[in-house]
Amino acid sequence: MLASISAAARELGCSPDHVRRMIRSGRWPYYRLGLKAMRVDPEEIKSLGRLISEAERQGKANREGS
Repeated sequence: MLASISAAARELGCSPDHVRRMIRSGRWPYYRLGLKAMRVDPEEIKSLGRLISEAERQGKANREGS
């Protein structure tokens, strides 16, 4: 379910400014509703975070194993 920037920040445990920075940097997906309204899917961001964590763990294991 799509959430406003502030609602997503509360659910993700970070500040609305952090959510905006991540969107601006292209790291988190967002959906635009009209000219100004932006929405994010907190579950999509959580999934993305899990994928990044998993990739980092695999990369670390690969570096240590070489």
